[in-house]
Amino acid sequence: MGKLDPDDPRPPYRQIADALRSDVESGKLAPGAQLPSLPALSSEYGVSTGTVKSALAVLREAGLIVTRHGKGSYVRTRQEPTDDRPTVTELDELRRTVEGLVERVEELERRLADR
Repeated sequence: MGKLDPDDPRPPYRQIADALRSDVESGKLAPGAQLPSLPALSSEYGVSTGTVKSALAVLREAGLIVTRHGKGSYVRTRQEPTDDRPTVTELDELRRTVEGLVERVEELERRLADR
């Protein structure tokens, strides 16, 4: 875990979700391990608790963590079978690719309009 990268185009909650996902997938956060509290994560990343809640929601939707009201969030001890939905990282990469293509098409349209 760590700080946010101000040069990263992903929103803060996605950066946090991806960092925590990496910790889970690498085993740094083992199955059954409790994640740091909302205030601890907010302080660590310098964001609001709402931003941290959004990051945890991403991990819950991915089936990586479970949250127990009043108890905290934990790494799932058994992983649900994954579906074919793209990951956050894959979606971000696709978004960047599409943005790049849009820029290229706009440039081509400007050039054609100048003729």
